[in-house]
Amino acid sequence: MKINSNEAQIGRVTNLLLFVRTTDDLARSCRQVEEFFAFCRNRQSGSFADGRLLGAWIDEHAVTELPQEMELRLSTNDVVMLAVRETFSLWGVWSVASIEPMCMETKAGVELSHDRVFDALFAFTRGDSESIGRYSPAFAHDTSKKQVRAEIKRLNTRYPLRIEQPIYYDPVTGELSLQNERLHH
Repeated sequence: MKINSNEAQIGRVTNLLLFVRTTDDLARSCRQVEEFFAFCRNRQSGSFADGRLLGAWIDEHAVTELPQEMELRLSTNDVVMLAVRETFSLWGVWSVASIEPMCMETKAGVELSHDRVFDALFAFTRGDSESIGRYSPAFAHDTSKKQVRAEIKRLNTRYPLRIEQPIYYDPVTGELSLQNERLHH
């Protein structure tokens, strides 16, 4: 995986989050975003060239009204700011955003888990309970099925009726797939 000089200095890989209009758009959006990642990798430029996909937030409003930043209060009462640094989109259908998480108290970077991402997105949409989205967590393509099933089960317990099928992501090629099958069939 290529790491640009800024990431090497801070020792982090860019976090990417996909926003999708509906669950019906998820497979097509993943194919299109995969093509976009391939384009960025071929040019070896930008945060999308070598980022790590965290998951997809499925919400028709968030796609067109992307947050610039999301605030998350941790159990330690520390506040994590998830700042959107760069976006690319197919207007109204999907958007992919590079997200930079930072603890406001320590000004240090923060590792993002599926829980932290979901909680921040949930807090962002909390004002409109009718539009609370669904989350499709992303996993490295070589993550064991047992581990993925356990994480999906845990997420479903914590966030009932809000978790969708997982996205598998190859951090080297940028390839995306659903249900651990290729999307290109």
